[in-house]
Order: sequence, then C-alpha cells, then structure tokens
Amino acid sequence: MKPPLRPDNESQRLAALHRTGMLDTPAESRFDRLTRIARQALGVPIAMVSLVDSERQWFKSCSGLEATETGRDVSFCAHAILQDEIFVIQDALCNPDFSDNPLVTGPPYIRAYAGAPLRSTGGYRVGSLCVIDQQPRRFSEADLQLLRELADCVEAELNHAEIQTLNAQLKRSETRARAVLEGTRIGTWEWNIQTGETVFNERWAEIVGYTLEELAPVSIETWLRLAHPDDLLKSNRLLNEHFEGRSEAYDFRCRMQHKDGHYVWVHDRGKVLERDAKGQPLRMYGTHADITNEVSNLDSIERQNAVLSVLSELALDTGQSDDQRIQRALALGRDYFAMDMGILSEITGGVYSVRWFDATGDSGLEPNQSFPLDQTYCSLLLSGHEVLAIEHMASSRFAKEPCYRHFGLESYIAVPVRIGDRIFGTLNFSSSKPRAQPFSATDRTFMMLLSKWLGSLLERQAEQERLNKLAEHIPGMVYQYRLWPDGRSAFPYTSAGINQIYRVTPESVRSDASEVFDRIHPQDLRTVQSSIELSARTLGPWNDQYRVSTETGDWRWVEGRATAEKLADGSVVWHGYIYDIHDRKTAELALEKSERQLRGLFELSPLGIALHEYDNGRLQDVNDALLSVSGHDRGECLQMRFTDLPAVEEREMVTTALQQMAVSGRYGPLETEFIRRDGSRHPVRLQGLLISGSDGTQMVWSLIEDISQRRRMERLKNEFVSTVSHELRTPLTSISGALSLVAHGSFGALPEQAAKLVNIAHRNSQQLTLLINDLLDIEKLAAGEVTFDRSPQLLATMIDRAVELNQGFADKQRVTLVTEPADPALRVWVAPLRLVQALSNLVSNAIKFSPAGEQVTLATRVMDSNVRIEVRDHGPGVPTEFRDRIFQRFAQADASSTRQIRGTGLGLAITRELIHRMDGEVGFDSVPGQGSTFWLQLPLLSPEESSRA
Repeated sequence: MKPPLRPDNESQRLAALHRTGMLDTPAESRFDRLTRIARQALGVPIAMVSLVDSERQWFKSCSGLEATETGRDVSFCAHAILQDEIFVIQDALCNPDFSDNPLVTGPPYIRAYAGAPLRSTGGYRVGSLCVIDQQPRRFSEADLQLLRELADCVEAELNHAEIQTLNAQLKRSETRARAVLEGTRIGTWEWNIQTGETVFNERWAEIVGYTLEELAPVSIETWLRLAHPDDLLKSNRLLNEHFEGRSEAYDFRCRMQHKDGHYVWVHDRGKVLERDAKGQPLRMYGTHADITNEVSNLDSIERQNAVLSVLSELALDTGQSDDQRIQRALALGRDYFAMDMGILSEITGGVYSVRWFDATGDSGLEPNQSFPLDQTYCSLLLSGHEVLAIEHMASSRFAKEPCYRHFGLESYIAVPVRIGDRIFGTLNFSSSKPRAQPFSATDRTFMMLLSKWLGSLLERQAEQERLNKLAEHIPGMVYQYRLWPDGRSAFPYTSAGINQIYRVTPESVRSDASEVFDRIHPQDLRTVQSSIELSARTLGPWNDQYRVSTETGDWRWVEGRATAEKLADGSVVWHGYIYDIHDRKTAELALEKSERQLRGLFELSPLGIALHEYDNGRLQDVNDALLSVSGHDRGECLQMRFTDLPAVEEREMVTTALQQMAVSGRYGPLETEFIRRDGSRHPVRLQGLLISGSDGTQMVWSLIEDISQRRRMERLKNEFVSTVSHELRTPLTSISGALSLVAHGSFGALPEQAAKLVNIAHRNSQQLTLLINDLLDIEKLAAGEVTFDRSPQLLATMIDRAVELNQGFADKQRVTLVTEPADPALRVWVAPLRLVQALSNLVSNAIKFSPAGEQVTLATRVMDSNVRIEVRDHGPGVPTEFRDRIFQRFAQADASSTRQIRGTGLGLAITRELIHRMDGEVGFDSVPGQGSTFWLQLPLLSPEESSRA
C-alpha cells in the first residue's frame, strides 16, 4: 500500500482547514443534498465530502456509508489533495499502490474512486468531494466535469462562513479609511456638501467607462446623473441618516450607468470628516469600488442554491412512479427557468416525439406528438452542441432557421439525454417571449445534471425491462428476498427459475418464504440461516452453498449470492441469484478427497518438499522430511522465504535458478548447501516446478534431497583415487622406463614373441601413466592447488604450440592438422601453459576420433568482446545419450573393454576446469556421423589493455 504524501504547504493547509470552522460540526442538509445528488447523478453507491485533517479524514457529509472518519494513512482523499485535477482510480485491486489498502480489501470495498479537490478561500486544498463504486468503473469526461461542478458548489458552501467573516473585516477596514491616494484601484471622491463641488480620482471615472476629462466639469450632479434612478431614493435616505449621526458611515450598493449604456454595481462608502460649529456636515470623503462581479457571483450562488433545491427535491422523491417523477422534474425545471414549456423528447431516426411535457394550458402539446426532427429546435442542438441556450431567437444567428419560422419560440435551452452512449432524446425548456437575463453557467449545469438524472431513470427502466426478459433465460433464479425485524420473510420478486431450484412458484413465496426453507437439507439449514443473520447484521454480501431436495427425493447442491440493503422500516432486502452447482460441487468434493490423499504422500515422502510463492519466495507449506533435515519447526519455516534456507553465498545462485522458471517452468537440478537451525551446513540437491494456484497466484513446488551421504562417498572416492595415483606413480615410472629400454634393444635383440609382449606391456604402462597424470591434474584442480600465472598472450602463438605438441600424434594417425588464418594481434589474458594444455586435449581428442586420411581444423572467431577457438573433426560425432555427461570425470562414449579408441575419460573434464579458471567457457556442437566441433571461448583484451600490458 502506498501511503499518501504530505503537501509542501501542510501547515498552511491545516490552518486554512481550521479557519473554515467545519471540522467535527453536525451534519448539514446543504452538504447532504450535494452528496446525494453526486451519488445519484453518477450512479455510484457512495459519495462523500471529506476534509483531510493532520491524521484523519473526517466526513462532513457521507451518502451511502455509515462512517464519520478514517485514518489519513489509508485515505484515498489524502491522495486527491496532492493535485489540482480530479484524482481517479478505475480499479483499485489492479493498482499496486492501493490493491492491499484495507478500504479496498475490506469495507467499504472500494474498487473505483474519483475525488475532486476542495479549496479554501486562500486556494489551499483542504479535502475533496469524492464518489466511490464497489465495481471497476471508467468515469467519462462528462462524469468528471459534473463532479467538478458539484465540487465547486461544495466549495462555495464550505467557504461561506469565512467569506462572511472576511466581508465583515473589510467593512470595518473601509469604515476606518480616511482617504485613498490617487492611483489606487478604488475610486475616491471628496464632496463639499455646502457647495456641491466634488473631486473624483481617475479610477472613479474608469469604473463607469469615462475619463475625468470626459466628465468635466464634475460635481455632485455628475454622480446623480449616472446613478440608477431607482437607487437615488435609498441613497438620499442613507445620507441623511449619516448626516444626522444615526449611522457611523454612508454605506450603499447601487447601480451606475456605464458609458456603453449598461449598468455596473458599485459599493459607495463615505464618511463626514468635517462639520461646522453647529454640527452640520461640511466635507465628506469616500470610495467607489466596482462590485459587479461580486453581485454577479451572489446571483450565481442564489441560482445554484435554487438548482440544488430542485435536484434535492427530485432525489428525495422516491415514493412516486418513474412517470410521475419525470413529470415532477419538468414542472420544477419550468418553474426554475420561468418558461412556458418543458419537454422530454425521444428521437428515433428523423422523428422527434414528445414523450413527457409540462406546459401552460395554451401550449398545444399532446402526449406522443411527433414532428420531423429537422423542423425542431433540437436539430440545432444535435448538430454539435452539448448545451444549446438562446435568449432571444430573433436576434440570434439562428433567426433564419426553419424551426423559428414554424414554432416562433424566442427563448430556448436544451441538452441531449443519453442512455449509456446512446442519445435517447432531448430535455428542453422554451418560451414564446425573449429572456431578460442571459442563461448562466449555473443554468447550463442545472440542465446537464437534470439530463443526467433523467438519463439514469430511463436507463434503469430499460434495464428493468431487459432484466425481466433475461431472467427468463438465466439458469437458476434471480430474486429479491426481504427479512422484516419481526422475523417474517418473503420473496417480493423472483424469476420463474425458482421452480427449477426449489420446486415452488414465484406466487407461492411472494408473502411467505417458509416453503423455500422447507426444501433445504436439514444438515445445511442452520448454516444457511446463520449466514443470512450475519449478512443482515453487517449488511455484507451473502454467499452460501447448500443442498435442496429434488422431485425424486435426491439432494442437489446450489449456490446463492446476494447483496444486502437496509430499508427505512428496519427490514433488510437482498438482491441476488441462486443457481445449480451440483456437478461442480461433486467434482470439488472428489478433488478434496484426492488432495487429502496427496497430502498423505506429501507428509510421508523421504525427500524434503516445500511449497512457496514465486514472486516473494514466502514458504506456504513444508513436509516433515524438510523439517527433520533443517532443524526448524513448522511455524518458523512458514515465517521464512525459500531463499533464506541456502547458505548466504549460495542464495544468489538459487535466486537466479528460480527466476529462470519464468521461461522454462522448471529449475534445477542444482546442488547447494542449506543452513540448519543450529548453524551447521548440509549439502542438498534442488529441483522444482512452477504451478498456478486456484486464485492465479504462481507457486513453486521444490524437492530438496539431502546428499550428505553421497558427498561423503565422493570424498572417499577422491581420496582413494588420489592415494592410489600417488602410490602408483613412482613404481610405474620405473616399470615404464625399464620396459622402454628393453623394447628399444638396450639389452639386445629379443625373440619376436618376447618383443611383442614387451611392446604391449610398454604401451599399457604409458597408458597407465597418462591415466595417473590426468588423475593428479583433476585432483589438483578440484583442490585449487593448480597455479594460474595469467598474462597477456598472443592467441596465434598458443594455437601453434598446441598444434606442434600434437603433430607427431597426428602423423602417426595419418590425420592432417590445418590452422585457418587468424588475426595475429588477438590477445587473451591467460596462463599460457594451461591454455596450451586445454587446446592440446581438444586437438588430441579430435585426432583420436578422426579416420585416417581426414583432417582436423583449428579456427578462430571473434564474437563481440570474446574469441572462440574451434577444433573441428570428421569423426563419428558425439552420441546423443552421451552429451549431458561428456565433460564429467571418467566419461567415455564407450566404456567397454573392446572399444578401439583408448583414453582416461578425464581430458575434457580437465579442459573445462582449466578454461573456467581463466574466465572462459567450453562447449561443443555435433551431428552423429558427421563429426564434432569442440570450442573454447575466452574474453579478448581490448587494444588499450593490450597496449598497457
């Protein structure tokens, strides 16, 4: 789970949050209306106004969830306040930052989330208006725009108290002001009350679109001429109250006519600062501030409140039919706009049909009345407008459209009504008179919200019709089950499939569900009742599997799933379905039996067995054989990862082998060492298989074979071989030398038969010497006693030496040695004698297995930063069954006493050890009957390394 970060301005943000005065205050209908609207308009089960405090998120309003706060560390809204845009999660279970959040894995089971940040008056993000779905959800652009607009309404309510406080402070500040210097953005004036002479600054004139020069000569008459006539009476009254001392200052909001002809709102404030000896006012100073935008905003807020009132009334009106609610919506909308007609139409092809309407008595409208679409105002809307608003058709760009000539409507506002991605029709309000005020952004938002609500209502109707049709074809039964506080229960709705499940009719259980419970297996009845009681208490989902009786008296398994909802009267309603799972359940029970049997084999296995997760290696199960070898108890093992078992220096090798399973699905066999609980080591042989669990989790079965006994036997064998090799070498050298002298006539000529026997003995002594030398070499390599004095060497020189050493053997076998030309500058970092020894082994083997008259070829190939030396022959090739062990000690393709090609079976094993010690690789390619290519691969020295060497 990813915890939310803290904003950089956290301290200022918290101060702004506390200034709102909203934390831990009682619920308020102005906020609850907004969350109910958001919940219904966006079609989600939960909507909240959440304020993010220092360590918690507190819900000012929460629709659809009985909670007041949660910890900030698990809060989605704490993430939402980190950005200005709406924070959206389409599927929390698929998001690694939220998949293990307790609000996702537990109540309220959040799957989809969208949160619009709420800002304070200072611009700090103090919380969010969020909507939550318990199913994965993709929020459309229209959904997000609607959520943002509702959040703006929440912000207005949230900051209302603070704005009032700020206005009060501003008033006190303005009252204390004596004068404002020229050049400020506030208009200032100075009035000689006795003479009427008045001085204005330039800003005062700019507010009404003039310059002072254009207004000259200025006096009090200038103000009187520009003020709205309807405001002068109140202005005069307020002035007299101030002159008489009955008010501290003159404070008036009025309208002044702009040079362009329209009126602007100004806040006119002033105070008498000079009086004569009798207390009569002499001179007055004051300010003019342009408050047109403020007044407009106040009007907008009033309209927003009216919109919210209408929408709240519709959202709370659940006691009527859908048709009645639509009629109510049109009536409320028509009252809001003060227009003649409100229509919800349906558009099919090129036909516009009036499906619902609310209008004055002389409208001429009739239910289901139809018109050609291209003659209606809605054709203008559908040509590319999201909202079409026309205040005065005669003066608009649509004045020449056929719809105006046909219907003559002067004012019109409309939006499309969508069901899903399809346009159902339009929602429109119209009037035969022009509109005095232009349609505002709030009016457009109201239309979109009302359209969304109507679309949801129509979509629900369509879904109900589809559900009734689909339920007829769904296996099993779809139902609604109700449980009253007094214990009564019934199925208010159920599909005809109830007869397949319980052998009852929908009508027979509509008022009493007891007949259904009589069909449940006696051993399962109590469990079913308990699960229903638990779901009723927690309002959590209900899910159970149980047996029901059939017509033949047998029992069949069924499964039921449902979601619970609590009603106002305290009863609980479940909406769900029940279906036959007899075949699947029977198979599951058989599988459980099989698994119990396999479990017995698992526990009795002499090999250690471990089951662990592939991603994190955590052990899920181990058998007794593994516990016995490791010394750990089961509880300790199940707290460990599989890679905790090998010795520290072996873990990287084991981890790499496990990672390779992603491709092959298996790993091993490989040999390593495990650490026992007491710290001692024991060698093991590992291999494993990758599987998928029932929930899709990848798991690994690992077999752990204790090879301590085998290692002891190998050690004894090696010690025996080493001892025998050393004890035989000295006498064998003497024997071989003596036989050589005799064979070469040093003691005179021998009889033919005796000479033949001596030659055989001499050859066998040489073969035995070769075997002992190879045994000593492999022993030294295994013990790490071979010295590798590495230095830069010319590769061509090494190849030539290997050829030279084997030339005599090649001539004897009538085999030609051929060296392909290579770059003479290639250098490698090797021990020269060891490389020549390794090459010589490969060349000797190639000669040994080549038929007389053939050739053995040595070639080099540069491969990136490596060089490969290949030795190719035309012999019989390597048998397929021998390939896996060709580099093992004493490995020979034909170990019988009758084989024609003699050898110790150690040459290739020695070659591999030598090359590995020089950071190289050994391998071969062979086709039976077509020869073999054995190769050595070594890292090349770069030109810079060669020059430094």
